[in-house]
Amino acid sequence: DKAAIQSRHPWLTRLTELITNASSSKNKVLYVYAVGEILNILRPLYWSRAEARQWTQRFSTPQIQKRSLFGSCYTYRIWIAYWVSLAMDLISNRLLRNVQEVAPTHGRRGASQQASASPSASQASLDELEWRRSRHGLYLLRSPMYEFATRPVAVFLGRIISK
Repeated sequence: DKAAIQSRHPWLTRLTELITNASSSKNKVLYVYAVGEILNILRPLYWSRAEARQWTQRFSTPQIQKRSLFGSCYTYRIWIAYWVSLAMDLISNRLLRNVQEVAPTHGRRGASQQASASPSASQASLDELEWRRSRHGLYLLRSPMYEFATRPVAVFLGRIISK
């Protein structure tokens, strides 16, 4: 199972190696910050590619989609992409939170910016991290989870309230 995931996502193996080798790095704080930011940048790119592939597959082949355990017309591939995207988001936020806890005054350029960081810049950085953390609830509104769980619950609650 692990070998299959590594063969499908070789970048994930490389990322894991980079994170484990971070402890031997001289500037660990900057390294962890960079990995967190890279994950934050790659996550929407990865998700949009997976979603575009799902839409292309759905509308290019005139086959009848079977209902599966994971909802109608959604393949396992889009669910894997959904969970990988969520994991990338959580890992990115955790790495950036670790940097914030270890060196709360470090800016984007590391320790050299410690004394010269303006209060408004550090507040903007904190606001950005807080906004990233708050958007995890939006994963319930994303396409496979919405169709499988969120929408049925909302319809059920709507029926109870309207009675």
